[in-house]
Amino acid sequence: MKFLKHFFPKHMLARFVLIILLPLITLQILVCIYFYNKHWDTISRRLADDVVGEIRLIADWSETQSDPSKYFSILEKNLALSLTWKPNEKLSFEKKNKHLSAATLNDKLKDLPYPLTTVPKNEDQQEIYIQLSKGVLGVTVPRKRFFSTTVPSFLWWMVGSAVWLFAVAFLFMKNQVRAVIRLARAARLFGMGQEVKFKPEGAHEVRQAGQAFIEMKERISRFMADRTTMLAGVSHDLRTPLTRMKLELSMMEPDETTSMLNQDINEMETMLTGYLNFARGAGQEKMETIELDLFLESMVDKYKRVGFPVNLHIEQEAKIIARPHELMRAISNLVSNAQNYATQTNISMGVREDTVQIIIDDNGPGIPAKKREEVFKPFYRMDPSRNKNTGGVGLGMTIARDTILSHGGEIKLEASPMKGLRVLITLPLKK
Repeated sequence: MKFLKHFFPKHMLARFVLIILLPLITLQILVCIYFYNKHWDTISRRLADDVVGEIRLIADWSETQSDPSKYFSILEKNLALSLTWKPNEKLSFEKKNKHLSAATLNDKLKDLPYPLTTVPKNEDQQEIYIQLSKGVLGVTVPRKRFFSTTVPSFLWWMVGSAVWLFAVAFLFMKNQVRAVIRLARAARLFGMGQEVKFKPEGAHEVRQAGQAFIEMKERISRFMADRTTMLAGVSHDLRTPLTRMKLELSMMEPDETTSMLNQDINEMETMLTGYLNFARGAGQEKMETIELDLFLESMVDKYKRVGFPVNLHIEQEAKIIARPHELMRAISNLVSNAQNYATQTNISMGVREDTVQIIIDDNGPGIPAKKREEVFKPFYRMDPSRNKNTGGVGLGMTIARDTILSHGGEIKLEASPMKGLRVLITLPLKK
């Protein structure tokens, strides 16, 4: 079965079509075989037997007559055959009819005790010449006498009904698949943080899945809003005593103790800001179309103004749908990591099929392969210490990945050709 999976279509509609076609074609083949064995072949042989029996009767009777042609008009009227008589002639040619409709007749004519040959006169008639002792008897047989005329009609009805049934089934299945595709598209847009307007449609099971998606969407949206509101309140409540502490310290005589306290307060504010940004996730910012090349140029200019050179290479222009501030913060977190550990950073952007790739390379110490996935975990730090000299609270990479994933993209860490770390970001292009 695993071997056959490689030959199965990947799309649901194609699989539905295959499910319809295979039984339909199999049924048609079985019906044709049954029809041929039980009807076509049997009827054709019976018709041929009747015709050959009449021909033999005429031939035997003609052998007893000196001039059988004077009675042909009576025979033609009653037997629906055309007869000719050529006295004292001999058959001088041998030509067999290869037409499918005459195959059974030719096979039955072999039982006649006379030399004969068959010639197709036209599509509707068959000529048979029989060598008798006194001459050559010619018999013209209409095709309808030895071939069942219901065969073409039957085949046309079979093909026509099959095409009609397949067309109806295909349209029905296409409508069902369209409902599933719309549900998948709505789920994808919601995962990217975009506004989704979705109405369940299709079969009962698909409607159930659509309704479950709507309820899930509402619960997630409500949970995110409640969490952000709660943490915003906590942040406000915590910042107030921190501000009072800073004011009190500013009124005290500066010494080593006040310096350390100020440092602790600053770190607490930094940690608090990081926690709040992580908890907010995508926040309430609206999605909009941005020109990614101009977006990156603006970000790089800001780094250059503060004395951190970043090389930018853009292959071509590209537009994406994103939340600008969220995306700026995510990429800035990645560039800031390079700023902390490297002396040189390169950013390149290029379009690959229906996606755009952003590559950030640096010449820093890099990250071991076995720890590249762990750095995306919340609060994970390569350096277990927590002080201002070794970075933040371990949320920068987590926020960056969550932001990229919420935009429908991917982020990977690899070894850089610059002997440091490479960050590969993939985002979907605007369609």
